[in-house]
Amino acid sequence: MSEAKTRAKRGRLATGDKSQLTRDDWLDAAAGEVAAGGFSHLRVLTLAKKLGVTRGSFYWHFKDHEDLVVSFLNRWRDRRLHELQYWKPQGGDVETELRQILELLLTDAARNVRRLQVELAVRDFARRNTYAAELVAEVDEARISQNASLFSRISSDPERTRDLSLLLYVATIGSQVVLTGRSGEEDDIGRIEDLMARIVMGQHDA
Repeated sequence: MSEAKTRAKRGRLATGDKSQLTRDDWLDAAAGEVAAGGFSHLRVLTLAKKLGVTRGSFYWHFKDHEDLVVSFLNRWRDRRLHELQYWKPQGGDVETELRQILELLLTDAARNVRRLQVELAVRDFARRNTYAAELVAEVDEARISQNASLFSRISSDPERTRDLSLLLYVATIGSQVVLTGRSGEEDDIGRIEDLMARIVMGQHDA
C-alpha cells in the first residue's frame, strides 16, 4: 500500500463520521482562514481543529499543503469565471444593462465581506506567487473582456472600448473595497452607480 493511501486510511479510521468531509468542506474552512489573515494563516493543523478532525483526514483529499493552496486558487478562479454569466450583457439597451450590472456588482460586494477579503488576499498572494498571478490575470482578462462586449455597442473604436472596459473594471473593484461592510450603503451604491454610468455613457460615439 502506498504511503498516501496509508495516510488516507488512517485518516478515515481516526475521524469516524468526520471522514464524510468533502474537499469543499476543507476549502470552505480554508476560505475563512485566508479571509481572516491571508495565505500565511492557511495551516493544515488549524483547519483540522476547526473541522474537528485529525490531520490524517486532510490527506484523504489533498497531497500536501501546496495541493491545498493550488486547489483553493483553482476553485477561486473557476467560481469567478462562472459568476460572469450572472451579469453577462443580453443585447438590450446599453445604459439599462450597464446600470443593472453595476447595481448587482456593488450591492453584492457591499454585503459579502468575506468574498472581497478572499479576493484581496488572492491578489496580495499573486504578488509573490507565480501561479496565483496567472489565475488573477485570467480572471481580470475575462471580466474586462465581458465589459468590452457591452461597450463595443457604444463605440466602434476597439482601443476606446478596451479603455472603457478597463476603467469600469478598476472603478468597480475600487468601489467594492470602499463600500464593503459599510452601513447605509444603499444611497452610496446608487450615487456611485449613477456616476460611473454617466461617465461611461458620455463616451458614446457621436
